[in-house]
Amino acid sequence: MKPQGFKFLYGVLIIIVVMLMIPKYSYNDPDTFWHIEVGRYMLKHGTILHHAIHTFYGDKLPYVPHEFGFQLLVAPLYQTFGWPGVYLLTAVCLFFLLLGLLRLGRVSRKELGLPEAHPLLLPFVLLISCWIYYNYFKGRPQMISSFMIVWFFVYLREFQLLTRTKYAIAMIALSCAIANFHAGVWLVIVVFTGMALLEALIAKKLTVRRIVVFILVGLVGLLNPGGIKSLLYILTVTHKNFNMLINEWQPIQFNRPDNLPILLLLLFFAVTLPFALYRKPFRFFMMLGILYLGVSNFKQNLFMWLFIPYFAAVFFEVIPNLRSLSIFQLRKRTLILCLSLGLIFNMAYVFIVPPVIDAKDYPVDEMTYILDRTPDGNHPKVLAKYGSSGYVMFRGGDVLCDGRQDPFVTKASLGAMGWTAFERSMYGFSDYLPDIVKYDHPEYVIVQSSVSGNLYREWVGKFGQPVFKGSYGSVFYFKKQADTG
Repeated sequence: MKPQGFKFLYGVLIIIVVMLMIPKYSYNDPDTFWHIEVGRYMLKHGTILHHAIHTFYGDKLPYVPHEFGFQLLVAPLYQTFGWPGVYLLTAVCLFFLLLGLLRLGRVSRKELGLPEAHPLLLPFVLLISCWIYYNYFKGRPQMISSFMIVWFFVYLREFQLLTRTKYAIAMIALSCAIANFHAGVWLVIVVFTGMALLEALIAKKLTVRRIVVFILVGLVGLLNPGGIKSLLYILTVTHKNFNMLINEWQPIQFNRPDNLPILLLLLFFAVTLPFALYRKPFRFFMMLGILYLGVSNFKQNLFMWLFIPYFAAVFFEVIPNLRSLSIFQLRKRTLILCLSLGLIFNMAYVFIVPPVIDAKDYPVDEMTYILDRTPDGNHPKVLAKYGSSGYVMFRGGDVLCDGRQDPFVTKASLGAMGWTAFERSMYGFSDYLPDIVKYDHPEYVIVQSSVSGNLYREWVGKFGQPVFKGSYGSVFYFKKQADTG
């Protein structure tokens, strides 16, 4: 077959791989719901939220608007197009991430004096992008921050090679954007910049121009409505190890079969290091940082997936006789066309066949029952598990706690057993549920069907029979207690 024929088939294969990143798998995260509701509230009231909304506490709990940019973007997309609008944002983020990961590998090779292109780089990027998509692209701010962080790093490395103004402007703009879309991960930008500064100092290339740019990268992050509290959000959620109650923050169990890809990634990362470090201080610093994040927990393991192309792009050099396979080298325009066609197909599909929220994963039927019995304009007080409270809030209920977390770990939310609202939400669906109901006075309690039979019978004995049973679980009613409490 002629080279043009091979390239055509290669392009078709790329389109198919992107098409197989099936849209329906980007709609199963509970945080998406409250992000949309917070965004809708801000748009309706023309304000940036600094207090929690739709809670048992009214508007008195403080809230750090560390993701307001994402919320103001995703809410109108949902209001205009429904769930296909959320996927539209997902597809755009995936497009820029794919190009960013590819550029990341190329700049890694460039800074070591190697030819930028390599035939294994694109297949490798597509492979890890599939994992990132299925595990992390769930209608959350990390969709946007992922590609922004990758592109910031790309421009940082380009700036270190050649201190052009366009790279400096891009770095400063991306630092500001990350601080407003997902401020919780902005500290990574500071770490990268600090490593670059140290690299320049060691190489005796720390010029005034570099110092000014690095300082501006840091200062511009303060231009967000939450200020320093947003940038240091990690200190809030890790206070008293509250974050450890959430699965994605817990240590990775590498011996579990479902974590096999993460284990293989770690092993591959270790294999690449002897070939990729090249006695370069920055690469050594980078390796330490990514290794630390990659083994910490599932949430931070994302960084290892994002930056593995930086190391693997050099490792590919150990495989002989591949660099000359030009039939697997596509022009940038051709690659952009192939990625766009695959994503456009998925966008068309999701607009034609919009996704439906799974009533077994979220209290869809249960909230419909509750809202049908709630006067228009009222917000029923609904106690539900942490993982479903975001959906309850999205539908119009007031909740004890949802995925925002930071308002619900404050002293103002302390209650039964001396627990914060977050702790009561996490621990509450147990023997302690009657005590929490007595203290917080919900109108309704939604209990998931998967609860143990003994607990369920205990609750029925305390609360009486549920007033409704749906696909997700059961609804208990406490209107009289709410009125007299």
